[in-house]
Amino acid sequence: MYVKKSVPRASGNPGTGIKPRDLLMLIDIDDIAFMPSPDEKGVVIADDIVLKPGRYGYSIYMTQGTVEITSAAEGDTDKIGFTPSVKFEHPGNEQEVREFKANNINRKFIVVIRYCSGKPADLIGTICNPCKLTPSYTGNNEGNTNEMTFEQISKGDDIFIYKGTVTLEEPVSVVESGATEVTVVAEGQYQLSAGAATIESISGGTHAAVVTLVGTSGETPTVVHTAGKILLRGGKSFTASEGSQLTLRAFDTGDGGIVWIEQSRYQVS
Repeated sequence: MYVKKSVPRASGNPGTGIKPRDLLMLIDIDDIAFMPSPDEKGVVIADDIVLKPGRYGYSIYMTQGTVEITSAAEGDTDKIGFTPSVKFEHPGNEQEVREFKANNINRKFIVVIRYCSGKPADLIGTICNPCKLTPSYTGNNEGNTNEMTFEQISKGDDIFIYKGTVTLEEPVSVVESGATEVTVVAEGQYQLSAGAATIESISGGTHAAVVTLVGTSGETPTVVHTAGKILLRGGKSFTASEGSQLTLRAFDTGDGGIVWIEQSRYQVS
């Protein structure tokens, strides 16, 4: 539960403008198999959003410098809630963006905003209170652009902090059958291959990077607790069965090394 405490000034320059990445991640709520809840303080979602087999998150380009995230609280006494939203411009009005608008205007989404600084992502919406798209196009002698707004459909929760990953159509990398080490080249999901392998180390990556190891059908590999390399909750090994996911975060050990610590797991027996 939340314990009342003072809120000091954050370090650095916390009041400077935000610097989100140029791709907004979208998750259609009809594609979600498991939606994790925030922690007991109501803000951080540490576990992965798990999608149904063959379903993926996708993205839309945002012109950097145009992204505006708001979360206004409103309502009568005892009925106050937040209505967060993200608004941005998308250049041009080509066929692809017209088709995007036509086919997504009445769908319901969870949206994820990632940052260039590497800080955890923001997440807006829940399965019961998702976001909907409102587009607006303007073309004239000064510009040719679509303004997109994704807003939570009714008052509810504020913006969440999301520490998981988003399932995309193509994983960052496929880990070969029999491999005992995962090589990290970027944040995201790594598809494990069938085989009786025991994964006991992860190479590459930088402090605070997040990766998710995705299970496979057939003979299942295992990820094991290895001191100084992979730390799993309670030392319990992860069986990478089909549909299962293990999310880990990198921590700098201070001596040039990286240790990967379990953040969450979704286990399918």
